[in-house]
Amino acid sequence: MLRRPAPAGSCATACPDALRKAVTGARDRAVPAAAPTAWTGGRTACTPPDPTGGDGCVTGATRHGVAAVTAAFGPLGSGPAIRSAGCWDAHAWNPRSDHPQGRACDFFPGTAGAFPEGDELAAGWAVANHLRTHAGPLAVAYLIWQGRYWDPSVTDEGGWGRPYTSSVYDTSDVTGGHFDHVHVSFAQ
Repeated sequence: MLRRPAPAGSCATACPDALRKAVTGARDRAVPAAAPTAWTGGRTACTPPDPTGGDGCVTGATRHGVAAVTAAFGPLGSGPAIRSAGCWDAHAWNPRSDHPQGRACDFFPGTAGAFPEGDELAAGWAVANHLRTHAGPLAVAYLIWQGRYWDPSVTDEGGWGRPYTSSVYDTSDVTGGHFDHVHVSFAQ
């Protein structure tokens, strides 16, 4: 996977006004998505199959969340908003990740390893904002997108959520900073 640092002069995490304008512009261009039904199944085990086609497992809340995203934005991989997606992964380099527990998914609005622009960037913001808006019913624990982190307890700092920090990932990297994909972790 091709990875590159944020472009010189990028304001993704450092320029609150530019971030605010990007979020507002993307939100204005995004198609409103339907409200999802609430997850009411409680805690479930990680059981196959992974709805994104992987060999692993996901929890009931994760499966429900993927179905809600698909209902709102079209099929994964061939829909207008999500070019590819992945849920279960061993993540051997990050044992604290929610992916091996089947509680996390990554939605790529563009090409993995590339900074999205234009309609792809708007699609990513639409997915992230939809998950944020419906975090309660979908049992969303947290989101990471465009170098920003959000969970229900986070107050927005200079834009959407707060700057994303990590001791595991290079947050200036296109994938490590979650610039190329919306990461969602589910509480159950």
